[in-house]
Amino acid sequence: MSNVIGEFIGGKYDIQAKLGQGGSGVVYLAKKLGTNERYAIKTISTEEENAIKLLERETETLKRFNHPNIVKFIEQGYENRHKLVYLVLEYLDGQDIKTYFDSGIDLRTKLNLFSQIIDAISHAHSKNIIHRDIKPDNIKIVKTDEQPQAKVLDFGIAIITTTILTNTIRSYHTPLFSAPEQINLEKVSRDSDVYSLGMTFLYLLSTPEARITFQDERDKTILYQSTYTTLSACGNFNTLIENLKTATDKNRDNRPKLDEIRKIIANVQEEIKQSITIVFNITRKVEQEINDKYNFQNNLLEIKKHIESLFHENSNILHLKKSPDKHQHDENRLTIDIGLESLSKFYRGFINLDNHNSTQITVLHEIFLPPNIQEQIFENGLPIKANPIIEVGSGLKRKVDLSELIKQVLQKDQQVKNQIKNNKDLAATFEQWQSLIDIEKQIISDKKSVFEYREKYYDKQRQILILSLVKPISIEEFDKITSPPVPFTISIRKSLRSGRQKEMQWEIGDIIDGDKSSNGEVVEKLHISISDFLNPEIIESILDKGKIETNKRQQESEIEKRHKALREIRYGDCENAALSRVIAEPSNVKPIEASLIHKFFNQKLDESQQKAVCKALATEDIFLIQGPPGTGKTSVITEIILQILNQYPNDKILISSQSNVAVDNVLTRISRVEDKEIKCIRIGREEKIEEDARQFEVEKAIIKWQDSLRYKSLIYWKQYQEQNELLLSGVKKIAQLEDIKTKNKELQILANKLTQIISRFNSELIIYKDNLASIDFSDTAIELISEKLELEQKILKLLEIYTTKFGIEYPDNKNLSDWINEEYKVLQGILGDNQENYEKLIKLQRLNEEWNEKLIRKQKSLESIFIDEINVVGATCLGVARFKDRNFDWVIVDEAGRSTAPETFVPMSKGKRIILVGDHKQLPPIIDQELQERALSEKDIQKIILERSLFEYLYEQLPKTNKITLNNQYRMHPHIGNLVSILFYDNQVASNLVNPEEKQHYVTIFDKNIYWISTSDAGEKSQERENGKSRINHYEARVIKGILAKIQENCESNQLQKEVGVISAYRSQISILESAIAPNDKQLWKNLHIIIRTVDAFQGGECDIIIYDLVRNNKHNKLGFTSDDRRLNVALSRAKQLLIIVGNDNMAYQGRTPNNISNPFKPLIEYIDSSSSSCSRLKSNDFI
Repeated sequence: MSNVIGEFIGGKYDIQAKLGQGGSGVVYLAKKLGTNERYAIKTISTEEENAIKLLERETETLKRFNHPNIVKFIEQGYENRHKLVYLVLEYLDGQDIKTYFDSGIDLRTKLNLFSQIIDAISHAHSKNIIHRDIKPDNIKIVKTDEQPQAKVLDFGIAIITTTILTNTIRSYHTPLFSAPEQINLEKVSRDSDVYSLGMTFLYLLSTPEARITFQDERDKTILYQSTYTTLSACGNFNTLIENLKTATDKNRDNRPKLDEIRKIIANVQEEIKQSITIVFNITRKVEQEINDKYNFQNNLLEIKKHIESLFHENSNILHLKKSPDKHQHDENRLTIDIGLESLSKFYRGFINLDNHNSTQITVLHEIFLPPNIQEQIFENGLPIKANPIIEVGSGLKRKVDLSELIKQVLQKDQQVKNQIKNNKDLAATFEQWQSLIDIEKQIISDKKSVFEYREKYYDKQRQILILSLVKPISIEEFDKITSPPVPFTISIRKSLRSGRQKEMQWEIGDIIDGDKSSNGEVVEKLHISISDFLNPEIIESILDKGKIETNKRQQESEIEKRHKALREIRYGDCENAALSRVIAEPSNVKPIEASLIHKFFNQKLDESQQKAVCKALATEDIFLIQGPPGTGKTSVITEIILQILNQYPNDKILISSQSNVAVDNVLTRISRVEDKEIKCIRIGREEKIEEDARQFEVEKAIIKWQDSLRYKSLIYWKQYQEQNELLLSGVKKIAQLEDIKTKNKELQILANKLTQIISRFNSELIIYKDNLASIDFSDTAIELISEKLELEQKILKLLEIYTTKFGIEYPDNKNLSDWINEEYKVLQGILGDNQENYEKLIKLQRLNEEWNEKLIRKQKSLESIFIDEINVVGATCLGVARFKDRNFDWVIVDEAGRSTAPETFVPMSKGKRIILVGDHKQLPPIIDQELQERALSEKDIQKIILERSLFEYLYEQLPKTNKITLNNQYRMHPHIGNLVSILFYDNQVASNLVNPEEKQHYVTIFDKNIYWISTSDAGEKSQERENGKSRINHYEARVIKGILAKIQENCESNQLQKEVGVISAYRSQISILESAIAPNDKQLWKNLHIIIRTVDAFQGGECDIIIYDLVRNNKHNKLGFTSDDRRLNVALSRAKQLLIIVGNDNMAYQGRTPNNISNPFKPLIEYIDSSSSSCSRLKSNDFI
């Protein structure tokens, strides 16, 4: 492995010095590019296979941890230039624990470090991970401002209890500290770590001389005796010593659990807790209160003894807390509250802050506090063990320096204040999102309809279930559940595996009809179609009397997914525990310094795209990429994925989005990358997945993977055969002889049968010798002769197989068995010492045949192996929740601007590093109208919380280093691109890299790229009409059809083919447009492929020509929700070549907007009028 000092690894780590070397690895000190942050980088040559396995195991183990006493994993990667793999860890500027213990630290500090180590190992065990190599060399001590901190290292040979341990890994251990079962290569468990922990603690508590003797003699009793001698000097700690001895018991069943060791150490810590000498100056007021209460007759000695007894009863343990600000009357004094927990007594006193006078606590008076304030003193106060000196009366008072105590009280107070503030910020941030989820739950609950029935009848022929209702329902209620049909569940009684029966609700079909009462005012019976749920067992289990209720399970499940993800992120239970703090305080996140990437897979990426990739790879928590229309965000996402897998081949990536199409686009793009095999799967319902992406469905992907494995296996075996031709010819010969042996046995069996038949025939001849013509003898003879002939045919056939298949020729007078044995001897003589290799080859060949046979069929047992091998998983934000127990190294959320915060949390909760890609200047999340109204009225939720995505919230507050905007668009003709950039992106998105000729439409009836076809010339006939809550405009539909007709005629004349998108903000208008245009009529539209959709459905799409139907045209000049500039942005930015807007421009310019937001049509029309070289306004009459 080449020297890498002075080089960069991973594009961002400057290697500065070698920290150490051992076995096949080297550990370097590195500085992160552009920062002063230092890291330890463990490197191993790619030629060291076993060492790489250990490094990979350590990486997979460390990824599972998030604990202050375990060395922090940063990232892993592969460096092609130096042919090495590397693991980046936090740099620990400290010393090994043995050296630290020998430096003369006290027992209290040692026990504190032991507690930290136990916490670390306990955390590992909670993740089902056994360390397997606990020893002093794998524990480092780092000094911090507060106290020394233990760090457990080197999880290289750790075992994840759900995996199989290979013999190679199993053999690694340190005998001095390893449990007997580990040394004997038996199964290890958590008890094995307990043994190693006990040995480590005993070793560290022993003298240096005892350690040397122990290493030479390997006798544990040496450590026992030394530890006893060491601890006896400090006090009576026999319980701890016995506990550590039991931990190192040969019989694992006798060893204590970690928690038991932790409790015993905590007890010892309590016993030796260092006490602080404090002088308490008792004021005359307190003396008088005590005297009056206990009638001490002003005897100061009795008063002093009483106060001392109070401290003694509380074991001299005090809680000191800075008093609330309203009691801090003098800036030269620190007023404090003093709590005695066991007595529930509280006093208020003060310490002078003048250094010369900070010598005592003056006790002012006893205070009486409500229970909640009492709890705060014990929870948030500074606990100390005091050596109290009580001073009463007048006279000279003793003095003790309390400056350190003052410092600790103030630090504790500030720490508590910071924690309260952080918790408030965190709560305020998350509570409004939580409130939204609560309202959603309530809405679902309110919408649930439950109907009891008293009788059922199953019409088998019509497959209809008829239910007679206990209480008839109104016609309005019936219409509500049938138009459109609502899914229902029905009461059934189901048998459980235990044999018990349980009543439950079961999904059933839709209500399709009902029987009204005689007066027609109510519905008494419901008809349910159950053809799609035709299961005889279920039908029979339906209760005769029960209930049906609307089936809201899917909505409830989706809400629960959001709620679970929000809770996990808020409380740090997700894969990246820091996300809650990032979300609560985005402005304070750690700045990102871009990685160095030497080579991009896509050589056409522009500067901003390359920078986005470099920064994304450097993120430790979260990074945002804003992708305005046409700026190539899918290309950027693809490059990020390729670079991740190039640097970190074993990393798992989740690509998620609120949109199925966005997920499918990325997976499809990845699959087209040449010379790069990336294993992908797509989670989701088949009907929601694009055709090109269905190859990634789990079922299909597994079959494809199995075929690939089988192909590779066959290729490998063919190469192996060619390399071992001579060896395999021997194997083939042996296999043939084995087959001959089998055939020979068959011949012997047939020959024996033939002999028996001939013998029976001879016996029959004797019996019937005087009457050979009898019928009985004739039948018997025919039967025996027939059987004899059949056997002879089988024998001849077998002999023919010998001569043709094996080419065997042997003398007629030689027994076949003898000949086989002779052939074996000759062959074995040729094989000589290679006999063992031949036998291995035979086994290998059989294994290969069995493996390929398995791969021909779909193997359910291979599914978990396959998923473990997957590089990229694609799923929608909520769909990924199906991957319950799978977490990812990277989560990339596309279209993040369109998903609500709780939706975005679902994929985010599963990732260590998060990359959000979106555009808050385009369509926001869609919030149900009822949810909006109830949120604003019931919960007093801010409107911005409803309208703003998590992407927008973070983008507005993150520092510039943690976000980027792609600033070159490639979709639109520069004229259209410039319009979008000026109107919506402060002219920051350039079109310089677009070739205008390539984006020219060549429809000669239009000589520009942007048109507004005005309907203001049509008068009242061009006005909109209401259609429920939606809007329609027949006139504009006619105008658009006329525009399309002219384009079709022009394209036909010029032999052009165009894709045209007709879009509108209103769903009702889409129906009008489809009816008027008939987009699928190929006779009418020979040269046009017409797509008609709402603007919202078209985000992410593009067409050569876009016709935007404004619809709104009314005498009140109301623009409605078309005035949302984000929706207009989407509408205008879908066109590649030609953009046409149809609507009343006068009304749009003067339009009134909801909530007095700015009218986006005004700057649009002004831009059109000021850019005559690229834009124009025309009259609608020209197209009708």
